[in-house]
Amino acid sequence: MRDNGNPLDRITFLTGSKVILETMGQTVAKEPFSAEICDFLSDVSKTLLKDKRSRQYSDVVTFAFWIREASIKKLKERFKPDDKNYHLGRGLLFHIAPSNVPTNFAYSLTCGLLAGNANIVRVPTKEFPQIRILVDAFNEVLSNKEAMKSYVLLCQYGREKEINDALSQLADVRIVWGGNKTISELRQSPLPPRSTEITFADRYSLAVIDSDKYMAIENKDRIARDFYNDTYFSDQNACTSPRTVIWHGGQKK
Repeated sequence: MRDNGNPLDRITFLTGSKVILETMGQTVAKEPFSAEICDFLSDVSKTLLKDKRSRQYSDVVTFAFWIREASIKKLKERFKPDDKNYHLGRGLLFHIAPSNVPTNFAYSLTCGLLAGNANIVRVPTKEFPQIRILVDAFNEVLSNKEAMKSYVLLCQYGREKEINDALSQLADVRIVWGGNKTISELRQSPLPPRSTEITFADRYSLAVIDSDKYMAIENKDRIARDFYNDTYFSDQNACTSPRTVIWHGGQKK
C-alpha cells in the first residue's frame, strides 16, 4: 500500500528507484574522471548516436558528441588536477534542472559524474522528446552497468517543498538552475550543516560581432545560419541566448 505520508513516494523515477535513492548517501565518491565513469558516458554516447530518433534533434546529437570518448579525454586533460594529491568527489549531488532547456539536465549530470559524485537530478516535467531519448539511453546503459546505478538517479515531481526538503537533506551539494525564483524556492529547504550549494541566477547575454572579420569570411551564410540556430533553438530562453547583438566595426555591409 502506498504511504502518502512519505514525500519520496510522490516521486516518479525515470532511472533508479526509491530503494536506490534511500541508499545513495552511502555511495562511495570516485576520483574525478574515473575510468568507470568515462566508460559509462562513452557507452551513453554510442547509444544515443545509434538511436534514429536522435537525428531529429541537434541538441541531443551535440550532447552525444560532447560525451564521446575522445571528447572526455580532452576534458580530462584540461580539468583533472595534476598536483600529485588524491582527489575525490564531494559525495551526493542534488540537481534542480531548468524547465526551458531539455538537455540541460544531462549536462549537469555529466559534470557531477566526471567530478566523481553520485547524482540525484530533478528532470523537467514538461514533455520534451529529447528528454525521453536521453533517459532511454541512460537506462539502456545502466541495465548493463550495475555498479553505476547508485550514481545516476533521474526523477520528476512537482514543485513540492516536502520533496525538496527530503532530497536536500540527503545532499552534500545542491545545484540549482532556473534563475532567481527557483533559487529562492529551494532555499526554503534547508541543507545539512556541512553541505554547500551552487546556483545559477538570472542572467542575460549579449553578442558582439566584429563586422570587419565577419565580412572577410567566405562562408558568411553558414556562420549566420549557425548563429541563428544557436540563438533561437531555445526560443531565446537559454541564458546563453543573446538578447542584444552589437554590430561593431568599420564595414556595415
